[in-house]
Amino acid sequence: MAVDGGPTVDKSLPILPVELLDHIIEIALGVHGSTKLLAAIALTSPRFRSMAFRHYFRHVILSDSAKGMSWQRFFRVLRSLEERTGEECFVWVRSLRAASQTLIPALKSHPIAPSHSESLAVLSTHLQELSIDLDSEGFVTQHPFLQLLCRHLLPHNTFHKLTMLTLTSLPRIDIPLLRLIAGSFPLLVDLYLSSTERLDFHCWHCYEESLGLTIHSPVPDMFSDSRAMAVIFAKVLKPLTHLTYLHLGFYLSDEMLTLIHAVHGQREGGIPFGPEECILCDKASTTVQLRELAAGLELAQYLKALRTVGFSSFFDHTPCAQTGDRRNPDTTVHILRENGRIRVRRSPWHDGGI
Repeated sequence: MAVDGGPTVDKSLPILPVELLDHIIEIALGVHGSTKLLAAIALTSPRFRSMAFRHYFRHVILSDSAKGMSWQRFFRVLRSLEERTGEECFVWVRSLRAASQTLIPALKSHPIAPSHSESLAVLSTHLQELSIDLDSEGFVTQHPFLQLLCRHLLPHNTFHKLTMLTLTSLPRIDIPLLRLIAGSFPLLVDLYLSSTERLDFHCWHCYEESLGLTIHSPVPDMFSDSRAMAVIFAKVLKPLTHLTYLHLGFYLSDEMLTLIHAVHGQREGGIPFGPEECILCDKASTTVQLRELAAGLELAQYLKALRTVGFSSFFDHTPCAQTGDRRNPDTTVHILRENGRIRVRRSPWHDGGI
C-alpha cells in the first residue's frame, strides 16, 4: 500500500513486451474489427491508441458508391489523426482497394487542395498491395488513368515496396499496360489482371453489348495464337524478376466462340447463359485447354520465378481455390522446374513432381 493511501503497482508482476502487446492488438482487431473495440483500445493510452490505429488502417477498402467521396472522407480522417497525434498516419496503410473513380480526386491536380495527391504519395511509400477496379473506364480512359496514377506516385520513389497488384474490369490487357506495370513496380510477386468481369450474362442484349466493350479474347485478332501472345507478353514482363503468380484475365478460346454462342444460345431461348454451360461450345474445350498449357509453358521459360499462371476460361473443369470477389471461373496452370526441365499441368504439383 502506498504511503498516501493511493494505489500502487506491484513491481513483481511481469511487464509484457511492447512487441507482444502490439501483436495482441493486431489479432484482436483482426478478429473483432469493430469501431467499438478500436475506441476502447484507443482510450487506454497514447501508445495503445497509436498501435490500434496503425493496425486498423493497415487494410483499407474505399467504396465507390459515393462517387469519389470515399477518398475525401478517408483523407479527412487520417489528416485529423495526424493533427492529434503528430504522426504521419498515411504510412500505416499497407493494402489499398478502390475503384478508379474513387481515386480520381486524389490524382487530379487541384490548386485549392494539393495535399490530396501529396497524401496519396506518402501512403504509397509503404504500400504492399494495391487493388483497383476499372469498371468505370473505357478503351480511351484506361491507359491515361494508369499513367496518371504512376505520374503522381513514381517521382516520390513509391511503389518500390509493392508486391501485389490487382487490376480488374480492365477494358483490355495489352502491351502498353504490361510495359507500364513492368517499368513501375519492379518488386511485384503477384500480378492479377482481368477483363472478363465486364461481360454481362444477365440478358442476351447486355451480353452482346458487353462483348463489344471489352477485349476478352485476343486470339486470333490481336495475336495469331496463344504461344505468340505468351512470348510477347513474357518479354515485356521480363524485368519483373520476382514475379511468381500471374493471372491474365482473358479467354484463350477464339473470339468467334462468344459471338457464335450468342447466336445459337438465343435460339434455345430461356435464361441467358455463358459458353461454359453450352453443350455446343464445349466441343472447343480440349483445344482451349491445350492453348492454356502452351501459353503457360512459354511464359515460364522467360519468367524464371513464375510458379502459376492463370487465365479466364469457359472450360475450367478442375477444382479451383477461392478467388474472393473475382467472379469469373479461372484456369490455373501450375509450373514445375526440375532438373533443368519445365513441366506444366492444370493441377498443383506435389513434392517429387507427382
